[in-house]
Amino acid sequence: MSEDIGAGKRRIDRILSAAFTQSLSSLPLAEVRARRDACLAEREYQSLLRRLVQGRLDILRAEATRRGSGGDEPNLVRGVTEALSGEGRTAGTRGEALRLMVPPEEMSLARRRVEGLVADPSISDPRALTDEQLAAAIGRLEREERQVSDQRRLVLDIHDRLQDELKRRYRENPADALVP
Repeated sequence: MSEDIGAGKRRIDRILSAAFTQSLSSLPLAEVRARRDACLAEREYQSLLRRLVQGRLDILRAEATRRGSGGDEPNLVRGVTEALSGEGRTAGTRGEALRLMVPPEEMSLARRRVEGLVADPSISDPRALTDEQLAAAIGRLEREERQVSDQRRLVLDIHDRLQDELKRRYRENPADALVP
């Protein structure tokens, strides 16, 4: 990718910089494709991060609900399974085939980021948290989920602009679609 779009910065910073989509029509085809691919990689990372945040949030919310209803302390494994079952959550789709491969280093980075949000990565049993700690952890994760979702939306918008440029070029010269 071009040096003028912030080499050395995080991928998200490069993608969100104004230079990333400036003068798309004057960029070589390979560069537009490379930028589109960077958006796809960042989308996958942001999606993984969001799923991790939402999973942890589901677990903590289930504990808060249990406490609020005065229910008995359930088996932790059963409670986690129920919280992560996905009932009531709908996954939106953009009509694309989803890529399922997130590099291991990015998976580790996402996990560390989520663990850092709850201040104590050793928290594995939400039942051990005080009500105040539980509420604070839920609040931090809700803020993070909104931030990740907002960044993911921006990445998707930029990806769409790059795709539109590629489609325009392919319409003008269909042979370009065959060039690897």
